[in-house]
Order: sequence, then structure tokens, then C-alpha cells
Amino acid sequence: MTQPPEDKAAPACKPDWERAKRRWEAFWDLARTDRPCMDVRAPSGARPDPPPPVQDLEQLYFDPDHVAARWEYALASTYFGGEAVPAGGFLMGGYAIGCGPDVRFADNTVWHPVTMDSLDGPVRWHPGPDDPWTRKLEAVLRRLLDLAPGRFLVGYAMQVPCNDLLALLRGVDDFLMDLAQDMPKCRARLEETFELWVATFEFLRGVVDERQQAGCVWGWPGLWHPDFIKVTQSDISCMISGEMFEQYVMHEMDLLAERYGPLWYHLDGPDAVRHAPTLLSRPYLRALQYIPGAGQPPNGPHWMDLYRLVQKSGRCLDISVPREHVEYVVRRLRPEGLVVR
Repeated sequence: MTQPPEDKAAPACKPDWERAKRRWEAFWDLARTDRPCMDVRAPSGARPDPPPPVQDLEQLYFDPDHVAARWEYALASTYFGGEAVPAGGFLMGGYAIGCGPDVRFADNTVWHPVTMDSLDGPVRWHPGPDDPWTRKLEAVLRRLLDLAPGRFLVGYAMQVPCNDLLALLRGVDDFLMDLAQDMPKCRARLEETFELWVATFEFLRGVVDERQQAGCVWGWPGLWHPDFIKVTQSDISCMISGEMFEQYVMHEMDLLAERYGPLWYHLDGPDAVRHAPTLLSRPYLRALQYIPGAGQPPNGPHWMDLYRLVQKSGRCLDISVPREHVEYVVRRLRPEGLVVR
């Protein structure tokens, strides 16, 4: 049998990318299919030299050459099976955007400084064209985009969603008290911050879209959409009531949907599961990802009621599943609109 010609436009690390994209299109359309989308990653067998260690933790996120070297190492040593999106990792440097000189870096995250004394004081979050972290992240994106053609895809970068950003800038404990005592003011500050957040995201989105006409790419969790889908979440949702979630978090969700249309939502941990019906009540919620979190049963048999709730609502479901549970969930869930990682 004659093999089809190799797609010269496909990323080198994913030569069957055109086939995979057709599966992703069917996923978003909830089209009838013979199996779910599968995001399978494994060591490729290649043994490139790893990049040298950094001298300063800031380099992990903002040194264009170091970030590029880490991406090249990871992409060269990874097999992208099924519908795995051939993009590098999450650009966590976005967490520093607008946060001034007191950002702290760790080897696995970026810590926001507390900058608000009260809801009545200034937010002291200053993104925009003069923000040094935005410019440093732009330089990282441009370096990756220089290297990407014919090799890999570059996903969007952003600051955490506004509902979490305000809590981090105010201090989580104090902000939870603010939510309980003055919800209208919390919503007003969210609306104020939202406009700045959108402007910054649109700037960084434009940097990617100007150079990469490949649909919508999110490096984390590894999403591709032919048009655009907005990724969002709420880490504080596990600590607030359903009423607070509806009034505060869903207010931001409504604003995002008005601006961008369909949304993909990261639901994190069992204490956030109670908000699933509220999320699924919104027609713009296109996909829900669930991660059980540390100390909980992994995705698999324990969470089938939640998965069925999502599928019954006509939404896409995104789950990372241990190998030993993959067959169990695939046999019991509809393949339409399902991605198993």
C-alpha cells in the first residue's frame, strides 16, 4: 500500500499532525467517532544533551536562550502519540506580569507579591507596554517563534485569571474575608482589573498570532482549536461557597465569554466539584477538565459520576488518566468530546 506523502508543514516532532487536527476538530464538534482523542507522551528514545543548569532562577522563565534550550531538549526527547499537541510547556513567566520587582521565583512556580492593603487601596498591578516582565516574556516568545517553523508549535502565555489574581495580590486569607464582607466591591475591583488583564493577554496573543497561523494553541494542558478557545480556572473556588462562586468567579466567566466566546475550564480538586453544575449551566462552557489533586483517588472509576454529568450536559471532557484506568474509562464513557491524557 502506498504511504501518503509526508506533510512538509507538520512539526518535525509530530509528522501526523494533520490527522491529529482532524480528531481535535471532531472533539470540539462532539462528532461521532470511533474513539476518544488520546494525548499520549513517552520518551522518544532520543538522548539529546540537557541544557546546563541556570545560575539564577529567573532564567528558568525569562532567559530566551535557556527557555529555548529546555523546549528543544523536551521536544526532542518526547514521543507525541495520538492527538498530543506538539507544543512546548507552559510559559509560567506570565505569572510575573505586572507584579513589580518583588516577584519571587522557585524551580517550579512563580510567586505573586501581596501588593494590596485593602479593597479600597490601589491594586498596584501594572501590566502594559512598559512592564519589564511583559517585555521579557515577549522576548522569550519571539525566540521560540524564531525556532518553531517546521519543528513545533508555540502556545499562548498569560497572567493567572483575574479572580485568582486579585486574591494573590490582596493575600488569600484577607481576600476571602473581603468576599464575605463586601462582594459588590470585590466584583468592582475584578471588573477594573479585567480590562487591564485583557489588554495584556491580547498583546501577547498578538505576538504569537502574527508569526504562527496554526489555529489556537495552548501549551498547557496541550489544546488545539481551529479558531479560538479561552482557557481559564479558579484556584480559590475550593475555598468559597456556591453563592460566592456564582457572584464572583462566574462574573469573570461571563465577562470572558462575552469577550472571547467558548471557554475551557480547569476544575481542580474535590472541593471544587460542587461548582460543576454552576459551570455547566452556562452555554459558553465548552469543555471541563478535572484534576483530582494530591491525596485523592486519581482520575478513573472513583469520579465516574462527575464525568457522566459533564457528558450528559453535552460538553467536552478532558482528563489525565493513569494507564491502569484508561481502558476502564474508555469503555464506560462516550468517545465523542472526550480527551484522555
